[in-house]
Amino acid sequence: MKVRLRRAFMEERSKVYEWLCLSDTAPLHMGLPDYPENPVPSWEDFQQDFFDGMFVTKMAPPDMVVLGKTAMSGFNGCAQEMNSPYVCTADSVWIIEAGQQEAGCVCANSFHLLPACAELDIWMRSKAFCGRGLGAKALGLLVEYLRNECGIRRMLIRPSEKNYRAIRAYEKTGFRRVDNKEDTVRSFLLPEFWQQYGDGDYGLESTAVLVLD
Repeated sequence: MKVRLRRAFMEERSKVYEWLCLSDTAPLHMGLPDYPENPVPSWEDFQQDFFDGMFVTKMAPPDMVVLGKTAMSGFNGCAQEMNSPYVCTADSVWIIEAGQQEAGCVCANSFHLLPACAELDIWMRSKAFCGRGLGAKALGLLVEYLRNECGIRRMLIRPSEKNYRAIRAYEKTGFRRVDNKEDTVRSFLLPEFWQQYGDGDYGLESTAVLVLD
């Protein structure tokens, strides 16, 4: 199935929240009973993590917000245009489109990382879109964009150790799992963000650390 990515619009932020936190896939990676260490965030907490600069306005031309349809050319992101405190082109949320359906989201963050680094995350809007290879294709498109348009050279993704399906999917995309978790994460994070983001969502011991470089 043809997969493409489209930048998420500001008006879609609540939809992105519902897919991440309130859908039937949410228990696969957060909240009770399996992930008490990673509780479901409130709407307010979600807005802090997924800040304005990660979204685009509907004024953006379509050929500047779509991956997998036409080649990107000269796109420099939207964080600066929207006066975000984090001026970084890599910080972005993308809607995964599979054929004519919206299948989920993939995102990148780099405001807390050293130069040329990005941290990725991905989730499906429902279980109906899981296990079909859509996530791997979406990650591949995002990796290509980050490398070619944003100058990103090293990428990090941190699922739960218990999320075996996600780990296998990331490895198929080219990510490799590392044993020395703390040193690896420290090689990505800016020192001032270690206290806040060093442990990931699940605590360092319970987090699988995968890198692509």
